[in-house]
Amino acid sequence: MAAATEEPMPSEPSRIFPQTKNADFQRQFSLAADQRIKNPLGSKMKFSEGVLFMMNSLTGLSLLTLPYGFAQAGLLLGALIIMGCMIISFITATFMCEALTIANALEYEAAEKQVLEHQAPEVRQALRDAIDEVARGDESNSMRKKLLDFNAVDFRPFRGQTLEVFQAENRVKNPDREFKICERVELGAVGERVLKKGSDKVIAATIYVMILSFTYGTVSALVVTVNQSLAHTLLGAWRLIGYGELNANEVYTCCVIVVFFITLPLCFKNLQNTKAFTVVIMWCRFLAIAILLLVGIYKCIERLERESLGSILQDVPLWKPSGFVAVFGNSVFLCGIHHYLPSMISPLKEQTQAPKVIITAFSSCYLLIVSICATALVAWGEETWSKCSSRPGGHYCQIQPLYNLNFAPLSLAGGSVALFLLAYPAMAIASIPIAAITTRNTMGQWLQVKPPDPEAGVSLCSKTGCLTLAVLVPPFTVALITTDVQAVIQYVGGYAGLSVSFLCPMILLIRCRQILHLEKVNDSTKRPLKSRFANTAGYTVVTMLYLFALYMVTKRLFFSN
Repeated sequence: MAAATEEPMPSEPSRIFPQTKNADFQRQFSLAADQRIKNPLGSKMKFSEGVLFMMNSLTGLSLLTLPYGFAQAGLLLGALIIMGCMIISFITATFMCEALTIANALEYEAAEKQVLEHQAPEVRQALRDAIDEVARGDESNSMRKKLLDFNAVDFRPFRGQTLEVFQAENRVKNPDREFKICERVELGAVGERVLKKGSDKVIAATIYVMILSFTYGTVSALVVTVNQSLAHTLLGAWRLIGYGELNANEVYTCCVIVVFFITLPLCFKNLQNTKAFTVVIMWCRFLAIAILLLVGIYKCIERLERESLGSILQDVPLWKPSGFVAVFGNSVFLCGIHHYLPSMISPLKEQTQAPKVIITAFSSCYLLIVSICATALVAWGEETWSKCSSRPGGHYCQIQPLYNLNFAPLSLAGGSVALFLLAYPAMAIASIPIAAITTRNTMGQWLQVKPPDPEAGVSLCSKTGCLTLAVLVPPFTVALITTDVQAVIQYVGGYAGLSVSFLCPMILLIRCRQILHLEKVNDSTKRPLKSRFANTAGYTVVTMLYLFALYMVTKRLFFSN
């Protein structure tokens, strides 16, 4: 590679190497880094699309189970629990975003080394001369403190440290280039890049196991839930139009087969290629959520016409600590989207907006959930029936474990609206490709299988095709054999899911910062997606809440009556 040409420039007191300001050098580094990319980003996503994908993951089954949890824990306590979980999840999500930038920076610095090793001898000599001049100069002490203050580098004349000094300065002077996300790096792959020695390898392998356990469990739960809901909806529709009864088991089996062939081609693409499918399902979900909320408000108004506001408020539970776990467990699963973040955040056109995307999705979801739960407590608070009627126009009931079951007696549009709401869990079909793609990419990284080109087709007989089948076939096979997977999911999600969401992002970020010597408290480098919570106080809060959550999950699974 030819030597980079430089134009004379005025010296800067805070700059050792003028090459760190040279556009040609930086272009060479970027091109070399692009050549090292194994998992390209594919097409870009707008801010609104990023929020949409995240909302698609957040507005899942937890939205249907939380009203029942609020009835057990109370409105105020339930709202505080969800808010607390979302705050901690947002903090650890910023950890994950920063870790992604550092994982990309590691590849960028490997490319730097590759480029500099192929530079002409006079360029390498110029770098040595520059560091020698600073080492002899009067400002070496201030430079040592302000710019390159870490143990791996000294300021002796060139003795094998020039590359490290150059990279450290370039890291400070060009953070937007070095820490830009150019490659989608899954959570497990981040661990593999930064946990390479001794006991670190055990931690990296444990992270992979936890991610795969959690995502396999998630896919299995989604597949079973989607097909159960779809089968029940079809059976209800068949009865509604007056064609008698069908065999429920046969309908369920047909649903499993059809859903498999719907999701299979979507899993051969990257996340952005599922946008059209996700948008359609998302709008159906929003419509269902709007109906749940509007019908709940209507029932609240009806009750207000019969009773005084004071008597209704006295009937609404506000603070019941005995129901803490009922809300907390669902909140953990609601907010545990960290293993999806690489696929959701990396393709953003403006990656610095990632925290804004996350907090927008979280805030919108929080308002929706609290509104639905509050109206549910008022609307159905006076009901005495334990179960709702399954026919349109029948009797209503107390809040059900799955909130959409409260709307089975709706007679709007001849009962078709009730059927639409009963089908809400089936809309989680849009989450199956997301979970499957994440699982496949994680497994492929672990097995060192090169990911597919996001813009090209994938053969069913290729390694990627085999991995995709390995991810999809077991959950659908489980769905054909049994519909009772919740017991397994409770254990896998309660431990692996909690660790993936709370603990893993923190461990990875700490290790990432240590590798690039970024753990200094007074680090003022303006890096993209740098987490403002990555400090001793933030780590302590996350650790304490993780241990508390672990205690609550263990108590629920092993010591509850």
